[in-house]
Amino acid sequence: MGKAQPTPAPYRDDPDAVSLHTTPEDYEYDDAPEAGLPPSYADSQGSSSNTDTAPVVHHITPPTARTDHSKWWSLKNGKPQVPETQTHSNPRLDTDPVVLEETVRRLALEPPYPFVYLMGTHRETVKRGDKTETKNVTDFRIVIDLQHHIRRADMTLSTVENGEKTHRGGITKCRAPGHKQDVEVGTPKPELREWCHRYCASPRMLRIFRLRRVVTGFDEEYLKQRLEGLIRGTNYRGHISVTFPVENKNVDLYTSNRINQWRVTTWIRWVFYLTFLWIFSWPTLFFATKRYAVVKAEWPWSTTDSQGIKQYSSISEEQWFEKWHVGIRRLVLDRYQCEASEEILRGVIARPEDPPLRTGHEGVDSTINLLTQGFQVARALSNGGNLGRGIQGGWGYDT
Repeated sequence: MGKAQPTPAPYRDDPDAVSLHTTPEDYEYDDAPEAGLPPSYADSQGSSSNTDTAPVVHHITPPTARTDHSKWWSLKNGKPQVPETQTHSNPRLDTDPVVLEETVRRLALEPPYPFVYLMGTHRETVKRGDKTETKNVTDFRIVIDLQHHIRRADMTLSTVENGEKTHRGGITKCRAPGHKQDVEVGTPKPELREWCHRYCASPRMLRIFRLRRVVTGFDEEYLKQRLEGLIRGTNYRGHISVTFPVENKNVDLYTSNRINQWRVTTWIRWVFYLTFLWIFSWPTLFFATKRYAVVKAEWPWSTTDSQGIKQYSSISEEQWFEKWHVGIRRLVLDRYQCEASEEILRGVIARPEDPPLRTGHEGVDSTINLLTQGFQVARALSNGGNLGRGIQGGWGYDT
């Protein structure tokens, strides 16, 4: 599907890789009850103001260094992937709920990076003697950053509702005790401070506290249909992929111990991969790790008031499309394969549109058009098929 550049290993987080630091979203086993007494909250709170703040240990590149999608890209099941999860560790976050709450609030202010990811691909079949080879060809790959259309001032930090299924300190997703689906029993949901106390009170050595950054109010389906129609309008006959990945949408805070340090260390993970020790280590980590995914930072693209009227933080999906569709169309025709900033799009829009080939002589122009169609037919014949598409024209079709 294209030539993938070398992946910056310390920054990549593949949620489906069989890894020592995998933290999947769904689990199929019931949680085992925790044993032991929780530590005193008073001790941790009293010491938070007198203890020197320890620096947070970043196991991967901090979020300010966003991935350069012009140099790095990765596919999974034909869809582009972005680094979604960051990991952090600090001993004070394990036992001090005050520091944990402050850290979560600070990390919530760092925005996610939503993208529009456009890809066009086709398959080419080539005969080499008696053998036939089929390869995938990437016709264009356009990545557009939408991050500057969400504003920090609009961000809201909230905790999960009691009736929502999520990780609440176990290995499986569950609702709050006494709650079934949307049926509430009148008890208020825990707020961030209480969840921080619960996390720090747990005696379990292996724990993960996840902060989720979510872009809300964004109509992906509308924009996807408009962009697919725009690309088809260029007479493109290949396979179109329009996705909206979000980079840095999760932050996992790991407890500080040697096991968790090993599970996020690249060379140690590779030792376990190559020696197949992950077959034994991963199930052990799976059942031993308690997970909390109870805090969410919502970054709205738009909000809807009580009357059903949408209010946008910056620009609507329709306005965004109308602003950039000319530049996107020309980049598709240019077979562009990089990240496209707004400066690049403006430059493409500002350039004169490529005029059709004209000589001023009607006979010569007709001959050129016939030759162009002839080359398309000859290419289809030489590749052993799709003659109809070669005659009809278009580009990017399977051969």
